[in-house]
Amino acid sequence: MPHIHTVTLNPALDQILYLPEFYPEVTNRLTRSVCGLGGKGTHVSINLALLGIDNTALGIAHGETGTQIMEMLKSQGIRVCFQHYTEQDSRTNYLLIEDGGACTCLSSKGVPLTDEDISSFIQYLDQQIQEGDFLILSGDASNCPDAFVYNKIMQHLQKKHLKVFLDASGETLKKCIQEQPYLIKPNQDELSYLCGKELNCENDIREALISLDCYHIPVIAVSLGSSGSMVRINNKIYRVFPPKIQVKNTIGCGDCFLSGLIYGVYKRLSDEETLKLATAISAATAESELSVGFDMERAKVLKELVSIQA
Repeated sequence: MPHIHTVTLNPALDQILYLPEFYPEVTNRLTRSVCGLGGKGTHVSINLALLGIDNTALGIAHGETGTQIMEMLKSQGIRVCFQHYTEQDSRTNYLLIEDGGACTCLSSKGVPLTDEDISSFIQYLDQQIQEGDFLILSGDASNCPDAFVYNKIMQHLQKKHLKVFLDASGETLKKCIQEQPYLIKPNQDELSYLCGKELNCENDIREALISLDCYHIPVIAVSLGSSGSMVRINNKIYRVFPPKIQVKNTIGCGDCFLSGLIYGVYKRLSDEETLKLATAISAATAESELSVGFDMERAKVLKELVSIQA
């Protein structure tokens, strides 16, 4: 079986702050706070571990905060292969979670990486990853000197014939699709940017998905927020409708959806089973107050409430 690797170039601790409602320019009283793990790649690693899939978390971490990030991953049974530097500290993000479910993220820039750091990390990746493995490239890389670092990684590892799952946006995504990743996960605005035209309805989204045929990407999953998703798998388009839930926190839902898609591909589930599972664990995450993780038993219940039109 192939092994799954996630990459997180700008990991973080998430300081999650809960309050009834946030008001600017006044003192806001917190009801409580929790320390969690930040960075999309690390979230995918944890979600896959909860689904029972062994995986390796790769990345670059700094200082005591970086050590804490690595220990939190190890505590979930994840193999951690981060390059660790001691001079500075990895970032801390602050998430404001209101009782009504509104979420505000205050994100730090993170430790700037050099060209030498990136070159060293890519060589390290090459040593860790075997031919035919799964590679997940997701999340913020704004601390890198090259905005197209994911492109550089894919080009360097092309000879290994990996299944690359890409969760990126903007010019990064536009450049990276030229390397033919196995899966991309744009939202509606990001798909609009890729296609260079406004998408005002579901028919527009369908046409946009078809217009990307020239890039030969097997799976394109378009997130539509609380309305679910539209997913093209090879030549078939699915409209996926999520269950109705009481949303507590939307942070981490996209990472969970991606994790479910990866799981389905890894386990060779049917398209419908994969989409139902991915949607269900994303919904279970939205019901949680944390920024990562979900209740598997609740996800099983929600899975039966997911509907799909092909």
